[in-house]
Order: sequence, then structure tokens, then C-alpha cells
Amino acid sequence: MQARRPGLEILAGIAGSIVVLALLLARPPGWEGIAVVGATLLPAGLVLYGAAAARRAREAAVQRTLVDEQRTAIAREAAESTLSRTELQRRLDELTALNELAGALTSTLDLEELLDRALRAVVDRLPFDRALVLLVDPNEHVLTDGRSIGGSAETAALVGQVHLSLDETRSTLVQLARADGPMVFRDVAEDPYEPNRLFARALEVTSFLGTPLTTQGRTVGILAVDNRLSGRELERSMGPLLFTVGSLLAAAIENARLYAALEDANRDLESRVATRTAQLADATQEAIAARAAAEAASVTKSTFLASVSHELRTPLTSVVGFTKLVRKRFSDVVEPALIAGLGGPGALEADPKLARAVRQIDENLAIMTSEGERLTAMINDVLDLQKIEAGRMEFRREPVDLVAVIDQACAAVAVLFETSGLALRRDLPSGLPPVIGDEHRLIQVVINLLSNAVKFTPDGSVTATAVVVHGPGGADEVVVAVADTGIGIASADQARVFEAFAQAGDTLTDKPRGTGLGLPISREIVEEHGGRMWLESELGHGSTFAFALPVAATTERGAAEAGRSEARS
Repeated sequence: MQARRPGLEILAGIAGSIVVLALLLARPPGWEGIAVVGATLLPAGLVLYGAAAARRAREAAVQRTLVDEQRTAIAREAAESTLSRTELQRRLDELTALNELAGALTSTLDLEELLDRALRAVVDRLPFDRALVLLVDPNEHVLTDGRSIGGSAETAALVGQVHLSLDETRSTLVQLARADGPMVFRDVAEDPYEPNRLFARALEVTSFLGTPLTTQGRTVGILAVDNRLSGRELERSMGPLLFTVGSLLAAAIENARLYAALEDANRDLESRVATRTAQLADATQEAIAARAAAEAASVTKSTFLASVSHELRTPLTSVVGFTKLVRKRFSDVVEPALIAGLGGPGALEADPKLARAVRQIDENLAIMTSEGERLTAMINDVLDLQKIEAGRMEFRREPVDLVAVIDQACAAVAVLFETSGLALRRDLPSGLPPVIGDEHRLIQVVINLLSNAVKFTPDGSVTATAVVVHGPGGADEVVVAVADTGIGIASADQARVFEAFAQAGDTLTDKPRGTGLGLPISREIVEEHGGRMWLESELGHGSTFAFALPVAATTERGAAEAGRSEARS
């Protein structure tokens, strides 16, 4: 509702009073009644007017009060807004400075450059005139490696010379390093501890703000700032900001140190790798040279052995042949003629000296024949080994019945078992599947294993077995084993028995004689057939030499059985 104007009400009141007064003066008919009514209404009107005027005055006072309060509130809000904008701007400047500081700290991993950039950012972007950093040396337990910015060259040199033990707890710098958060030090030029006073006066500082540089629960240094140049007051409210700066700087310092340590480790590793590589290259060259020398020696050895073996075998064959012939002629011609010339069969026994000479001649001839044959076998072994090493030994590829192979080998060495008194046993199943290979070479393998067992078995027995098993690859294979009850082979010597010209045990005078080539040649023959050979032995409990050959394929087995059937028919 629109308020009424006070001026119109006054004019209306004056006009009403004039009209009443005019009527009283004119005295028209009934003027007494009008006068009475006017006289009655006039005071009431005056009263009502007064009340309205008072009410309007009160309302005006209330309006003025409200206006004043609003004006005060507006002024207060304006002041608070200005303060908030100032605080907001300050916070924004701090965040900007922290962001730029973080960028400076993450832009390099070189510790020297990192500290220089950090100090420059603190002075340029934060409300501080000067700043210094001291780092903790964990090995020496001191504050050192100091650097500063914002001061003179003398100040920077002084800070760089600081080497302060962390056990000096009276030092303000050590106290700062041991603190949990930022600290303000005032009147340091008047500090009771003289080194503190001397240091403060040298830096021309009376108060400073500092924070420990902590990361992951460890203090890596301290950061201190002051405003000596501008004279601005250092307030405790600046502590959290400086502590945040210190945390960023501490993490950057730790990263730089870890990177430096990693680089040192990498350089050391690279140096070691280079050294080892050079050593390996030298060793490789030496190994190549040694291998070449060994190969040359091996070729020379093989050539020499082949030449000598061929040169020896021809005259040796003649010697053995003529020895057998001389023995036969001595037995068939000379000895009967000698007996007849002496007067009859009993005459030779009458002369013991002559009889002993006849026996010695016969025995010597037998020994010469045996040793000649043994030497021939040894030469044949050397030639076989030389052929195998040179890759010139040829093998037949035909189905072979291993039971027949074992039977023939046992027949060949039967004389050895008769003379040694050992028992030869065979455990051979019927229907053994054939293998593909060279029958004569496989007979040679079994003969070598049997004769080797006889050599190293003083008494007891030798057993030959054959069985079909599943091989390591899942295919069937035939395993032939020769087990003896002999002296056995120590674990340390088992690897040597398959080496050329080697025998297990020590070199005793009664050691069985031989070239030591039988087992190496046998293993080479088995491996040429696609098989494998191994040894199981325990010292004093005999030995078992075994070899495995793959079973012939179905088509090859059928061809072999057909061939045997045709042979029987």
C-alpha cells in the first residue's frame, strides 16, 4: 500500500476548519447543531492527527535505523570481501609458487642444479629475501654441502664451509634438523651460544624461519629463509608454506641421490661388464686357440694311430700266423721226432731237463699266439675308434634279432667263462621285437660288455638279459643288460669308464689289461643306432652295463619276419 502524503492531510484539516468557521460566522439555520458537532469533532480530529503524526515519526525513525544498519552491513561485507580477495590472491600466489617450484624440482635429477633451481624459486616466488640449504651426510652424521642465494659471495662461501655435527644440539641449525616441523628463531644475534651468535652476525641476520627437509620419515637437510633485505616480518603463519616447500625439496633431493647412486651402480656395472667381456673375449680366443691346437693334436693323433696301427697289423698278422704254424709243426713234427729219437714215449720223461724245455717251448709259443691275438684286437679297437671319430665307419641298416645277437656273443666268449670259472646266465624272452641296425657291430657291443664283465669279476656269475620297455619319448625300445657280481665301480670313477684309453680304479699291477677302448667304442656304436648306454654300479656289489635301442617300425618288423620265414622255407 502506498503511504499517504502528510501535506495533503494538513491541507485537508485546514480546509475543514475554515468551512466549519465559515458556517459558524454565517449562522445559517441549524448552525447551533453544526457548531456542536464541529466542536465535538475538532478535538478528536486533532487527537487523531497527532497520533498519526507520531506514528509516522516512529516509522521514519525505524526506516532510518534500517538504512543505517544496511549501510553498516554493506560496508562490513565490502571490507570482508576485500580481505577475502587479498587472502585468496595470497593463497593463489602461494599455489602458483609451489607449482612452479614443483616444476623446477622435477625438471632435473642433477643434485647441484636441483638445489640451485629450488633456492631461486623460493626467493623469486615466495615472500622471502634470502634462503640457504644444508644437507645431511648420513655417513659422517653432519650438516654440510651448504649453498645460499640472495646474499653476497662471502655469505655463500661461509655457508659452503659449514660442516656441523648433528650431535651439537645447542646449534640452532641442528635443532632445526632435529625438529618435527618449521621453527622461527628470533634475536639469534644475541643467542647465548657463541657459535650461533657468530654465524648469525656473519650472515647479518637477527631472525629466520626454517624447516627440516624430511621424506619417508628421514631428514635429508634443512631449509632456512629470512627477510633481512626488505625488513618484512617473518610470521609463524609462513611456517606451513615453508614446510610444504621443504617436503617437495626433500623428496626431490632423495630422488636425485637415488638416481646418482643408480648411475654410479650402472657405471660400475658397465665397467665390470666391459672388463668381464674383455676377459671373456680373451678366454674365448684362448679357448679357440686351445681347441684348434687340440683338434690339430687329435688329427695328428688319429693319423699317427691309423698309420701305426696299419703298419703294425700286417707284420703282427704274419707273426701270429707263423707262431701258430711253428707251434703246430713243433707239436706235430718236432716233438714226435724227438720222442722217437730218444727211444719211445717214455724216453722224454726220463730226461726232466729236456721234457721241461719241450713244455716251455710249447707254452711260450701259446703265449706268443695269445698275446699276438690280443695285440691284434687292440689294434682293431684303435682303428675302429679312429673310424668312428672320423665319421668313416659304415653301419648296415637292416632288421636285427637281439636274441640271436646275444646268443652269438655268448658263444664267442664261452672260452673266457670256461677258463675263468664264472657262470654265464641268460634271461631272454621269446618274441622279442627286432631293431634296425648292424648285426655284426651289435655283436661286437655285447662281446665287449661280456668280456669286460669277465675281467672285473673274480668269482660269481655274469647275466645277460633283454626286455621291452617304454622309452623316455613314449616309444618302445629293447633294453639289453649285462650284470656281474664283480668288484663294482666307485661313483667317482663311473664317468671315466666311457672315456677312451681309461679304466676305473687305480693302476695296480694285477689290473686287467686292455686299451680301455671297448666301452667307448660300444657306446659310440649304440648311439650311431639311435640308442643310449649307461652304467649302474656300486663298489663291492657288481656292475650292470645296459643299452637301449628303439624297436623297429611296424613295416620294417613285417619285412624282417617275412625274410625269416623265407629263410626257414
